[in-house]
Amino acid sequence: MFRKHTLLISLIVVLFGFVLWFFFGQALARPIAQTDPTAEWDEGRQATSGVAQDAIAIPSLATTPGTFYRTFSGTRFQPTTSALTYSALGGAIYATALASGFSFSLDFDLPNGATITEVVFFVIDNDGADISLQLRSYNPETDLFSILESATSSGASSTLQTIVIPVDPPVQVDNTTTSYRLRVILGVASSAHLLRGARIGYTVSQSFLPITTK
Repeated sequence: MFRKHTLLISLIVVLFGFVLWFFFGQALARPIAQTDPTAEWDEGRQATSGVAQDAIAIPSLATTPGTFYRTFSGTRFQPTTSALTYSALGGAIYATALASGFSFSLDFDLPNGATITEVVFFVIDNDGADISLQLRSYNPETDLFSILESATSSGASSTLQTIVIPVDPPVQVDNTTTSYRLRVILGVASSAHLLRGARIGYTVSQSFLPITTK
């Protein structure tokens, strides 16, 4: 009788060991879900690090040799009145309430003597109304604005519009008397009009470069 009990216990131990081996083996063989270490979230959108972006072929806007550029996201633009309200969508903004005669503006600084040669706006216009786009200057002594260049969006599509505005004649920056800004008037208070951002192209004459002494 004792011998039978011993054999039964040994058999149970062997079976239990086999069951443990089977389940642990399955668990180890199962692939572990990997998280992307480069993934982050910004403004409700997934963002990736520069390492990940290098592997993605993203078509870029053409550039001109000898031209410098400054690029701004839509969230850099600010309403010129509190009655003009907005929401952010990623790096873009859209109006939630319009105010007649007011706009989203971005003041920018360039080196004194630089020459502005082009302005590019990145917008989505998915409505029958157009988006008004301007490059302006402002003189605080006279309290006057001047429209240097302007353009409008067209059509109604969810596709991004890259609107290039040549500055002709080019505008020479005079920081002693004038400030410069980009102005955008959205036509509807909804995400059908999205301001993604803008880019300024400019050149700098050698005569205006700072002198470096050694």
